[in-house]
Amino acid sequence: MAEVSSLWQLFQQAVSAAPQQEALLDPPNRAALCGTPAQRLNFSEAQQSALSIASQLHDSGLRAGDIVLVLLPNIVELPLLYLAAARLGLIISPAPVQYQSHELRMIIDSTHPRAVVSCSRFKNENLQAHFEGLTPKSTLKFSIDSNAEDWIALDKPLASVDLTEVPVPDREALFTLCWTSGTTGTPKGVPRRHRHWLAMIPAFEDATALPKGAAMVAPFPMVNMAAISVFLVYWLSVHGKLALHHPLDLPVFLQQIEEEKALYTVAPPALLSLLLAKPELMNSRDLSSLRVIGSGSAPLAPSMISGFKEKLGVDVVNMFGSNEGCCLVSDAQDVPDSQARASLFPRFGAPNLNWHNRIAEVFHTRLLDVDSGEVIDRAGQPGELVIKGDTVFEGYWHSSEANAELFDSEGYFRTGDLFEITGENDAFYRFVGRCKDLIVRGGMKISPEEIDQLLAGHPSIQEAAVAPYPDEHLGQRIAAFVVSEQAVSVEDLSSHLENCGLAKFKWPEKVVAVEALPRNPLGKVLRHELAKDLECSEG
Repeated sequence: MAEVSSLWQLFQQAVSAAPQQEALLDPPNRAALCGTPAQRLNFSEAQQSALSIASQLHDSGLRAGDIVLVLLPNIVELPLLYLAAARLGLIISPAPVQYQSHELRMIIDSTHPRAVVSCSRFKNENLQAHFEGLTPKSTLKFSIDSNAEDWIALDKPLASVDLTEVPVPDREALFTLCWTSGTTGTPKGVPRRHRHWLAMIPAFEDATALPKGAAMVAPFPMVNMAAISVFLVYWLSVHGKLALHHPLDLPVFLQQIEEEKALYTVAPPALLSLLLAKPELMNSRDLSSLRVIGSGSAPLAPSMISGFKEKLGVDVVNMFGSNEGCCLVSDAQDVPDSQARASLFPRFGAPNLNWHNRIAEVFHTRLLDVDSGEVIDRAGQPGELVIKGDTVFEGYWHSSEANAELFDSEGYFRTGDLFEITGENDAFYRFVGRCKDLIVRGGMKISPEEIDQLLAGHPSIQEAAVAPYPDEHLGQRIAAFVVSEQAVSVEDLSSHLENCGLAKFKWPEKVVAVEALPRNPLGKVLRHELAKDLECSEG
């Protein structure tokens, strides 16, 4: 691949190499989800559409460096907006479609976006309605599917586009401002430049070895590291066919793999294990085109990795990443043993270790003792993973004080994740846990403190805390532990949180009445004890 300095240039390489090749495909059930027909665009058509969107945004007054808040599902307009932003030098700030007024208000207050882009219908919900009363009149509001009052239609292709006077941004320009729940209860913005995203490409090229033109199915929302790097950026690199999928619907997902002859996709571990456990599902579609599946966000079973290899000849790649730029990849080249690949990751960037994956040349890791801050170089001692390199961001959005504590004197970022050194020649990491208590439900990271704070406003609750409990399909679900003199039901909490504008995927699905919350001497809730007590009571 010739050297490029922006994602727009990467896109232009793909257009030049394969203009008539199918490039961007809507979910086949788009009409049912959004009320608009599904599209299939080749690279030339995708370029025309992206330039048309870019021209409309530019003509409306948007300029390089402006922030555009986007609330869209995985439909073709989402990657087209990324491409339009890459052409103009705009900063795309994508939000999950599950976000409602509570989360959107915090993002808007933090970023003061110049524009927002959304749609009027997704699964019978008007996403545009979530912005009511949240933005000043000066904020431009674009709709991809309606002419609602105060919303500018962004669905009309232009006959001609002239952006010759608008410079293409360079590699230092900010491209995205994604959001991570963190542990404070407030979403934190993660700014990433074009060069941060370009630096990720070798990791996936070497882990999957896809040929040019490869088809891939993208089931993860294209709003964070997991989907933007693994699909949007990698799709451009391989000049591939990107079939979008959303929300996760297993029959449709398998249908797309078969019909598009996909070589590559990603899926949560629970779903992959389910397919192996139920042969009737696995055999319901022809999945023989698949070569590689990425997975992560939860422990992988060795039997699942070996099962996909034996039944379909598919290599499962274990991925551990973050919006901040963590890029641990355990693939069949560097970790051929399925037992090891299920839980071990190469110590990229550690001294005297060599790896097939080129990401090790630009991404460096080490472990630090949580108490002393000393570097850990022996096996079996848990430590906090710290990272540095071309993929790593430079600090959270408008958080200079917090950033000073999150980067050490050598520029390593403290991830908050605990690992230990293990394996042959001490060459690998094993994930131990999180320094903090994030809940991961269906791959979505959720701050328990955020929910605690909102539950505290319920009139019948004296105090409350949430904790995760295991789930076969989503990995974790949420239970609320409440101190109250009255009986409190799941429905009571759901109604309260809906009134707070909290996204539904964060709502507790169990309520446990307790006399008091367990706390340490400093008053911090011992969330792990709550989770443990729940498991014991149900065991």
